Amino acid sequence: MTDTAQLRGWAMALPEATETQHFRFRTPKWSVHGRTFLGLGADESTVVCCLTEEAAVRAATADPEHTRVVRRSDARRSFLGLEVRLAGVAADQLHDWVRQAWAAQAPKRLVARYLPD
Repeated sequence: MTDTAQLRGWAMALPEATETQHFRFRTPKWSVHGRTFLGLGADESTVVCCLTEEAAVRAATADPEHTRVVRRSDARRSFLGLEVRLAGVAADQLHDWVRQAWAAQAPKRLVARYLPD
């Protein structure tokens, strides 16, 4: 199972990533230029990867046992990302989702420099 230390290492290895604490859960979350791309759940058994909605739906459809699309619980119901249960998900798959989440939230110029076509 992937742990917080591995997630932190993957996230902080990405350009211009910063780590802060979630205001309510007091768990780590990672951002790029002020936009969250990854956050641990309240009990640290899940992580939300802020992928594009299309990528999140694809991932949740492919592995409904370990993933689900999450939306805000308020009236807006806006898309948040892909929630992943850490137990049972392959580390290489989760690492890929972390990179995808960073790329979805980072400025395009930064993504182009780090992940050129």
